Amino acid sequence: MNPQTINFSTNWNNKLDCKCFTTIRLKNEKKYQHNKVYGIYINKKPVKKAEIIDIKTIFFNQINEYIAMLDTGYSAHEAKEILKKMYPNINLETQPFSFILLKTI
Repeated sequence: MNPQTINFSTNWNNKLDCKCFTTIRLKNEKKYQHNKVYGIYINKKPVKKAEIIDIKTIFFNQINEYIAMLDTGYSAHEAKEILKKMYPNINLETQPFSFILLKTI
């Protein structure tokens, strides 16, 4: 059985080159689960496999410099602008996100 996949359009902050990395995703408890292994892809090309170590629920207004810079390499303001472009039809003020910690396996 093939693992679930997490696709990235960009290797934000070169994080996919690291042993551990984060991603901010729309909350989806069925897709993103603790201790589950995922195929990590950039533009649908396989990069590696990683396991979800932890998931924290956050909201748009909680994305601060710490979270934004670690995850994207951009300021909180810039990261929020990126999310607005990625999800133009979603009310980001009420939408829960998952801040996901993964470890390369």
